[in-house]
Amino acid sequence: MLHRITSQFKKETCPYCFDYFHIKDTPFRCSSVSKHCPPVSDPIYTKNWGDTRPMGRVLAKKHKFSDRFIDSIRCTDCNNESYKRLCPNCHMELPHTTGKYKNHIFAVVGGKDSGKSHYIAVLIEQIKKRIGPNMNLLLTAENDFTVDRYNKDFYGPIFQKGKTIGTTMSATTDQKVQLPMVYSLRFTEDSLFEKNKIKEYMTLVFFDTAGEDLNSEDSISAVNKYIYRSDGIILLIDPLQLMPVRNRLPSDTPMPVKMSETGDILTRITRLIEKSNKLKPMEKIKIPLAIAFSKFDAVLPLVDSQFQLRASANHDNGFDYGDFEAINSEMMSLLDKWNGQDIIQLTKTRYEQYGFFGLSALGCNPHDSHQIDTVLPSRIEDPFLWLLANNGLIKKVKHS
Repeated sequence: MLHRITSQFKKETCPYCFDYFHIKDTPFRCSSVSKHCPPVSDPIYTKNWGDTRPMGRVLAKKHKFSDRFIDSIRCTDCNNESYKRLCPNCHMELPHTTGKYKNHIFAVVGGKDSGKSHYIAVLIEQIKKRIGPNMNLLLTAENDFTVDRYNKDFYGPIFQKGKTIGTTMSATTDQKVQLPMVYSLRFTEDSLFEKNKIKEYMTLVFFDTAGEDLNSEDSISAVNKYIYRSDGIILLIDPLQLMPVRNRLPSDTPMPVKMSETGDILTRITRLIEKSNKLKPMEKIKIPLAIAFSKFDAVLPLVDSQFQLRASANHDNGFDYGDFEAINSEMMSLLDKWNGQDIIQLTKTRYEQYGFFGLSALGCNPHDSHQIDTVLPSRIEDPFLWLLANNGLIKKVKHS
């Protein structure tokens, strides 16, 4: 069932600045380039995004408190009809479906060098090329910025140059990082009367912040508003940061520099959500949390040969919940052996919906060489599909 939004007064979340707004308050931007309506400066856009280029002037709605949903507005200067709806807080152009369908924000977070950029890069490619065709999903970029940034910073290094992605700059210093990549995800099905009929639509946001933005509660509060206003969180944990894992792996295993304690990052994120959403002490967090151990290919020597984690999942007809239950149990048993009882306890105590996953974006450990001969992802889609299922966007199935 399509998640249509009909009320002018329903609270929305901007997929760019993550502030709340109401459709009734959204202005438009003139799309004309004629001499009758020359580009002008937009102080609100410049303040939020650092872009000083002149652009179409902002058009306010005449009937601000009208209950009628307005798709467009006509410029009084050039008489051009504009469909460019803006966020009233940051003046970024909103997806054209805003006010009709729900925006879903899935936050991908993790410590420095936990593999967030590689995860996002390979997941997007997998959705486009494999997961999408198998599950009748279509992923498309919402704007040119998303297309350009994905191609330059994500797809290019891995799939064209065969190299690892460089360290992400902090959102406090790099304005480009503050602007997320926004995609639309369409769900289709065949009916008696129509092929590839769209049955569901969502706006999907990928926001790749630097690991150091999670190293203190102050920086989390400043730049990671998207975490506590998200519809799901994927927390990537590098198992090579856990001392029991480092001590048990062969001595020739390439190891990253030891970073912040993984449990500390989860604790800070949890406190941020509790404070920002004003939760009561006995109230659990309702945002689904997927704790995904990245770079899992590197720790396979520590994984039982009979574990389901070593096999591939089959999510073609929906999210395989039987497979998830096995993976979740296996990951918690491994984490218990790796002295991660505090992570398990915090997750079980504070979150209503949670799952533990093991995945590999690259299928190799290029820590020293930075070279990627072949990308061989493993179970990279599991936490993403789990979030879709928990948001009611795809069905849950159990394969025999």
